[in-house]
Amino acid sequence: MDAASLPPDAPLPDDVPTLHALVRQLLAECARLRAENAELRSRLDAALKHRFGRRSERKPRRREPKDDEGEPAKKRDEHGRSPLPAHLPRRDIVHDLTEAEKLCPCCGAPRACIGEQSTEQLDLEPARCFVLRTTRKTYACKRCDPDSVPAEQRIETAGPAQVGPIAKGLCGPGLLAHAVTAKFADHVPLHRLAGQLARSGVSIACSTLGGWMAQAAALLSPLVALMHKRLLRSRVIHGDDTSVKLRVEGAGKAKKAHLWACIGDADFPHVVFDFTTDHTALGPERFLSGYAGYLQADALAQYEGLYRDGLVKHCCCWAHARRKFVAAAEAGDAKAEEALALIRRLYAVERGLPPLLPPSDEPGTAEKRRAREEQRREARQAKAKPVLDELAKWLEKERLSALPKSPLGQAIGYARNNWAALGRYLEEGYLAIDNNLAERTLRAVALGRVNWGVIGSEAGGKTAAILYTITATCRHLGMDPFGYLREALPGLFALGDEPTAEQLMDWLPDRWLHNRQRAEPAKAG
Repeated sequence: MDAASLPPDAPLPDDVPTLHALVRQLLAECARLRAENAELRSRLDAALKHRFGRRSERKPRRREPKDDEGEPAKKRDEHGRSPLPAHLPRRDIVHDLTEAEKLCPCCGAPRACIGEQSTEQLDLEPARCFVLRTTRKTYACKRCDPDSVPAEQRIETAGPAQVGPIAKGLCGPGLLAHAVTAKFADHVPLHRLAGQLARSGVSIACSTLGGWMAQAAALLSPLVALMHKRLLRSRVIHGDDTSVKLRVEGAGKAKKAHLWACIGDADFPHVVFDFTTDHTALGPERFLSGYAGYLQADALAQYEGLYRDGLVKHCCCWAHARRKFVAAAEAGDAKAEEALALIRRLYAVERGLPPLLPPSDEPGTAEKRRAREEQRREARQAKAKPVLDELAKWLEKERLSALPKSPLGQAIGYARNNWAALGRYLEEGYLAIDNNLAERTLRAVALGRVNWGVIGSEAGGKTAAILYTITATCRHLGMDPFGYLREALPGLFALGDEPTAEQLMDWLPDRWLHNRQRAEPAKAG
């Protein structure tokens, strides 16, 4: 007899064996429900923590060691407010005494200035709109006969035929650069940007601003294509993706689309975005077609096809693996702390490595860079590999007792399934232990989508990918996107509709920054 089939008001059986069987069924059902309830509660707690909890995985700082007198030991000298940047212009306000106040009240003689006290403050003038008027003067020869001399020889007009960066457009280069920077670097949605411009007395519709974004992307598209082509020459690419909401015409709700970020190495320091309307392997396989090198990424199934022929080697992310052990430790599994202690030792090795050398035009730089990379590789082999071997033994031992679906079991399974890729960073000194660089890059999208909410169309997604490419590359290089775009947009417009790769080279963000840094010492000299 099954306890579940008995009606609520049915009489219970009289024989003891049947009652025992019913009780055992009820106890088993209660145990199953308790297990399901515990799992649901654990998933709910994890969801609430992910949505509202602290995101940092760092542990609280330990208390500072104290000296013999019981005071915290000082690690560095006390310092006050940082000095204001020297490159900012200074405007002086000088307070002086009147000629009458300069006279001594005792003897009437003029008092001498014996010193001054200066105070510096950081001040700001809000952005102001102004009208940029471009005048093109035309000259004609009055002596030549108009009937015998063609007009193109007699008459000449100064300046370009079209004023950019948008042909016959209302916005100047500074306003267009500000609009792109505001949305894609500062996460300001277009309706807020329109409100900011309205405070200057200028009324611009959101649809107009959206059109400007599309025209700016079209202007920058050949440059981004060149950046993508150069990116594929990198020895290592950091890759990751994040979801965005895409509005679909006639659909009742938004569709989930994806923005993919790929970051090149120091020789090709471009951050190139791609937009896909789905989350299949076709996107990354198309975008990284022809690439041969290391791909630093999480164990994403969509990347698996890239590794089949062996030209692309997967270098997995230890931050992702560590995160799963952190979740297990927060769930109360004490054994996870043993794995975290070993992972901390891996990161301690990384902190002790000499930094990579940047590219340079100076003679001998390439040899120095290779020597530094080899130094890092040898240090990892000597110090990190024994820790990895110890961690591998720990994983093999603990997998026998950890439940596969428990947080610890899932962390162990992830590490063991991707063990070869997790240890691949030991192969070359220029590789990183994790993929945090790509994760930090995608934070701009994560912050932006909170403000602008949804991408309006597939074309809008491609526009976003191009403009995120430019602003994220500028940020990666430590540049101000506005300063770069203020010059690049009219410069690219002047190249025409089909610029060559050589014409575009000087407008690559890294090349532009390099040329500007070389020009500054020359001006100072």
